[in-house]
Amino acid sequence: MEQNTGLTVALILVAIAVLMQAAAMLGIWLTIRKIPEQIEGVRTDVKQRLDPLSQSVLEIVTNSREPLRNITTNLAEVSRTLRDRTANVDAVVADLVDKSRLQIIRVDQLVTELVAKVDTTADAVQRGVLGPLREVSAVIKGVRSGIDFLFSRRRVSNVSEATQDEQLFI
Repeated sequence: MEQNTGLTVALILVAIAVLMQAAAMLGIWLTIRKIPEQIEGVRTDVKQRLDPLSQSVLEIVTNSREPLRNITTNLAEVSRTLRDRTANVDAVVADLVDKSRLQIIRVDQLVTELVAKVDTTADAVQRGVLGPLREVSAVIKGVRSGIDFLFSRRRVSNVSEATQDEQLFI
């Protein structure tokens, strides 16, 4: 009987373990059954919060399409206009630089010719006017010296004055 009792106790323990496993499996099954309901609740909550947001974003995108097209078109026109005007300004500046360069060359030639003419005129004045004036001035000085010599008083020098002069000289 002792064997029967040990076998009975082991059988009871195995039965209790199987019942505990069955209870655990039942608990797991009941918990897993609630998960789809909870997921559906979370999905509904997320949908309620995201729907107005997605609707707002959709409205913003829809409303901004036309202004963005206008802005893009305007930017393209502004860019084209700036490109054309820049090309025109480049052409005008190049033409202005060429004309300025020609004018500077002309002014340089004019100043060079003017300086040459002034030098030529100065040489001609010196040769044609100042040369004869110097000669006339020299003739006048000579005549004046001659007249001064004629009308000046001659002094007769004494021998004693000449000796004194000689003594001062030494």
